[in-house]
Amino acid sequence: MYTNDHGHLVTYPCVRAILMLFNIAFWLSGLSLIWIGMWMQTDYLKYLRINASYSDIAPLVMIVAGAIILFASSLACSCIVKIHSSMLIFYGGFLITALFSLISLSIYVHTYKGELLDGVSSGISKEIQSYSGSKNATGAEHLLDFVQQNLRCCGNESFLDWPDSSVPNSCFKQRRTDPTKVEVSRVFEVGCYYKLRSSINDNFTTIGVSTSLIALFPLFGSILSFELSMMYQKGGYEIII
Repeated sequence: MYTNDHGHLVTYPCVRAILMLFNIAFWLSGLSLIWIGMWMQTDYLKYLRINASYSDIAPLVMIVAGAIILFASSLACSCIVKIHSSMLIFYGGFLITALFSLISLSIYVHTYKGELLDGVSSGISKEIQSYSGSKNATGAEHLLDFVQQNLRCCGNESFLDWPDSSVPNSCFKQRRTDPTKVEVSRVFEVGCYYKLRSSINDNFTTIGVSTSLIALFPLFGSILSFELSMMYQKGGYEIII
C-alpha cells in the first residue's frame, strides 16, 4: 500500500472510476460528431448546397470520426471494467492517434469554413442566373426560395441583383398585390450574402471550437489509460504526486 507525500491513498479502482467517467464523456462526444454530420446533411444542407465551395465530404468525415469514437469507447468499457492491462495500453495508443486526428479535423473544419465564406457570393449569383434562366428548374428555384424565405433575405447583396420584373415571391415579406411591380417596402432589405455568410461563420465557428475541445478528451484519457495499466501491473497501487 502506497501513499503520496500528503498521505493520500490512491488505488486503481479510483483511477478506473475516473477513466470510466471519461470514457462515457468521450462516447458522448463521438455521438455529438455524428449528430453534427447528420445535421450538415439534413437541416443545414440547403444552406451549404447553394455555396460554390460546397463539398459533401465534410459531413461524412464528421460521421465517420464519430462512429469510430463510439465503437472504440464502447469496447474500452469492457477493458476498463475487467482491467485488461494490454488492452488498456492499446486503448491509450488509440487515444493518442485520436488526439492528432481530432486536431486535424478541427483544422479541416476551420479551413472548410473559410472556403465556404469565400464561395457565398459566387454561389448565390450562380443560383440567381439559373433561377432567372429557367424558372421550371425545380432544384435551383426551390433551393434559392428556401434560403431567401428562411433567412428573410433577397438576392445576393440586395433585391437589385434580380433582373427587372423577375423578383421571386420568396423575396417578399408579404404577398405582393401586383405581380408586375416590385414594392420596395414589402421586399426583404438585406441581401442573402450577408445573412448566409453570418450563418455559416457562426455555425462552423461553433463546430470548430467544439471539435477542438473534444480533442482534449484523448489527451487526458490516454494518460489515465496508461496509468491504470501500470498501476494494475504493480499490484493495484500507485503514487500520484
